[in-house]
Amino acid sequence: MGFYLRKGFTFGPLRLNLSRSGLGASVGVKGARIGVGPRGSYIHMGRGGLYYRQTLSPVRRSPDRGSAVPVPQGMIPGDTLQEISSKSALEMADSSACDLLTELNRVKNRTARLPIAVAAGLIVICWSGLVGAESWLVALELLATIIVALYARNSDVLNGTAILNYSLEGEAAQAFEKLQAPFRQLATCHMVWHVNAAGRADAKRNAGATTNLQRTEVQPSFSRPPRVQCNLEVPTLNCGRTILYFFPDRLLVYDSAGVGAVAYSELNIDVQESRFVEHGRLPNDSRQVGTTWQYVNKKGGPDRRFNNNRQIPVMQYGVIAFSSNSGLQAMFMCSRPETANQFRELLSGLQKPTAAGR
Repeated sequence: MGFYLRKGFTFGPLRLNLSRSGLGASVGVKGARIGVGPRGSYIHMGRGGLYYRQTLSPVRRSPDRGSAVPVPQGMIPGDTLQEISSKSALEMADSSACDLLTELNRVKNRTARLPIAVAAGLIVICWSGLVGAESWLVALELLATIIVALYARNSDVLNGTAILNYSLEGEAAQAFEKLQAPFRQLATCHMVWHVNAAGRADAKRNAGATTNLQRTEVQPSFSRPPRVQCNLEVPTLNCGRTILYFFPDRLLVYDSAGVGAVAYSELNIDVQESRFVEHGRLPNDSRQVGTTWQYVNKKGGPDRRFNNNRQIPVMQYGVIAFSSNSGLQAMFMCSRPETANQFRELLSGLQKPTAAGR
């Protein structure tokens, strides 16, 4: 069992928490606190075994860098690293989904009332504690905060939730199953990365690689968009500022600006295998196809001018690139090339319109 450090310092309603993860702080009274820490902000309420906790702001992983030889060339813009990103989701408007996009954007952009109600109540309670108010008044304020929070939560659910129910039969059910199968395989890969940026590389100083990539490890999943109630959990890919949800009838694109849609008939999928010069940890399900040197000469051997010129493994990965005429640009890399190759079969099925009931 490993050792860990955790220490708390209390200053009235303010509490500082020191742990191995970093420094955090919270404010409030026993049973109702709002805090911020190295893993994000949160609201925590409850007493006597019944508790409510809501995370407000997740913490993202920092990207890492690597080198590869060829990836889809249309996404390598120049000699310097440039971000691979989509246009605003609002520009991706599927003409057959106008009403759906209007409702999803209304729900997404609606301000949630629960955090406001809880924050306002905690401010009032903390102020009463600081000025030395009577305990019965503080208890009354706490009760009022709970009641207002429950009302705000009910309002958020009733007015801030979109409902999507699908009735899939026959060809539509088979098409959605065909859509899910490659994503299930992708989710079982030991490592999957989202490629944030790409650019040309100096092969001599980058272990013989012609392309530099900046990537972030992600976890494919089956989920639903925020504030959407649906009878299906759909394949989901996180692109950092953009999230892709693969519904039976179309691809929904979420970003900070809003919600967009791309018809599968307009979605392009480019899949290929790529030799990658791996500077990081090696996935346990990938295949090593060779080695190279950190600094190489013209013949591909080690450049003797550099000391401590170490050998670096060359791995075989799969690359999946999504694009559309409406501005979608997203690239992913997985540790098993055969998993990426399954998307070639998926592409032909997506081009055929299906009668998915919604």
